[in-house]
Amino acid sequence: MCIRDRKKQEADKKKKETDKKKKDEDKKKKQDAEKKKKDEDKKKKQEADKKKKKKKDDDKKKKETDKKKKDEEKKKKQEADKKKDSDKKKKDDDKKKKETDKKKQDGDKKKKQDSDKKKKDEDKKKKQEADKKKKDDDKKKKDTDKKKKDDNKKKKDEDKK
Repeated sequence: MCIRDRKKQEADKKKKETDKKKKDEDKKKKQDAEKKKKDEDKKKKQEADKKKKKKKDDDKKKKETDKKKKDEEKKKKQEADKKKDSDKKKKDDDKKKKETDKKKQDGDKKKKQDSDKKKKDEDKKKKQEADKKKKDDDKKKKDTDKKKKDDNKKKKDEDKK
């Protein structure tokens, strides 16, 4: 084999090795780039999922907070309504009691007036009866005295005769 052929063979061999080396490097670069891209995509997806989950959690938390707030407001309103009803009932009861007390007072007053009038009428009647009896007694006494006087005079006259 001549030197030229051998040199060519060596050059071909060297070129083949260089080509293989370059091909291997390109393959490795491509794999590295693909791995890097895959890792970045995975990382991006994880971050997106994390954000999505955080948003979902925040929304859930907000919903719960809003519900709690709404429930508290509802409870407050119910308590206020209950108090309002209680106050109204108390007011109505007080009014009723006042009316009952007034009725009782008026009744007591009327009873007292009737009792006083009855007593006054009875006293008046008793006094009239007592006055009449006294008058009758005085008249009777007067009549008796007159009769006595007349009897004495009559006796005297008879004695004279």
